[in-house]
Amino acid sequence: MKRRVANDDAPPAKTHTARNALIMVALMLGALLVASQVFRGGWTAGPTEMERYVRNGPRLGAEALERDLKGAHPPGSDVGSLFNRLSRFGFTCGAPPAPGAPVECRYRARREDNRLVSVTLDIAHDGVRVQGIAARMAVTNP
Repeated sequence: MKRRVANDDAPPAKTHTARNALIMVALMLGALLVASQVFRGGWTAGPTEMERYVRNGPRLGAEALERDLKGAHPPGSDVGSLFNRLSRFGFTCGAPPAPGAPVECRYRARREDNRLVSVTLDIAHDGVRVQGIAARMAVTNP
């Protein structure tokens, strides 16, 4: 007669646990890779949004961008919609260094000729309303 042990009622040990875990990790990494390729740049405007300003050159491009932004977001308008628009354009905006200080937003991209375009916007606001917009653009050689 077989002697009973305390673990006789336990379910049998699972086999291939490590192999199944590795397969699952590989599938998850593959899904992440596919998702990153599909959605890469999906929430930012492509180069076409800023391309017309960049093509005008540093001085005229900065003036046109500033004019268009001031037309769409005049002083007194909501600052949130301006930041949303800049985000869609591909700008990154930092936090103001002090309350009431202008926020600096930057855009950088490489042109076809491998030159670097840098656009800087200074957004003056009171936390709720736009007070002013100033644009600067520079094109530098690599």
